[in-house]
Amino acid sequence: MPEENIIEPTIDNIILDNSAAIVTNNQELVLFSTLRAGATPVEPYKLNTSGIDYDVFYEPKCAICNSPLRTLVEHVFIECNKKANSTVKWFAKYYRAKLNWTQITNHMNDHCNLNHIVHPGILDYEDEEEYISKWKYREYDLAIRAIMTEINDVRGIQARVPDAIVKRSVQIEKLTKRLADLTQLRDKNTMGLPNVFQALYELHDMMHCEEDKRIVREKARALKELISS
Repeated sequence: MPEENIIEPTIDNIILDNSAAIVTNNQELVLFSTLRAGATPVEPYKLNTSGIDYDVFYEPKCAICNSPLRTLVEHVFIECNKKANSTVKWFAKYYRAKLNWTQITNHMNDHCNLNHIVHPGILDYEDEEEYISKWKYREYDLAIRAIMTEINDVRGIQARVPDAIVKRSVQIEKLTKRLADLTQLRDKNTMGLPNVFQALYELHDMMHCEEDKRIVREKARALKELISS
């Protein structure tokens, strides 16, 4: 069945001024290329792609490359498990905007590299409440560990063209600086704090009851295991 021709409706706040675009016609789809920067969706949404990074390329004739919503299209595509049809439906639902399978597939295959997506290291610990609870009062150390994970991911990116090599180097430099700053901040904020183990040992020696001493020793041992895990 031939594709239905979409007649673009005349909607002032999409194509005639600089305000955020709002689709007021719930029946017809507007062309994706008419959406301006800051376009307002017809209903709120949430994406779990904050902070991701990947190599991108620019093609002057590509409607998605030239759109101010290019990054949104790519993030939605990733959120939809890299399915073009799901991305088409997403934009029809949230922006009443028309994209097609060919547009999305060609753009994702040729104008960005989604084979190696770098995620913020802290995302590795999402939904890991039990694991994160072990880092209570050691949040700086957890953040440092997350940045080191992110650095390793960036180092593993296959970069062949000069632009990609430079971009990878810049990313590593930024992450390394963040790591150094966070380490310095951790050391500054923990300097002068009392030694918990020393306090426990002194408390242990002050006790006369062997059962109380045993409880203190077990608590100290459990704390050490928690810190080293």
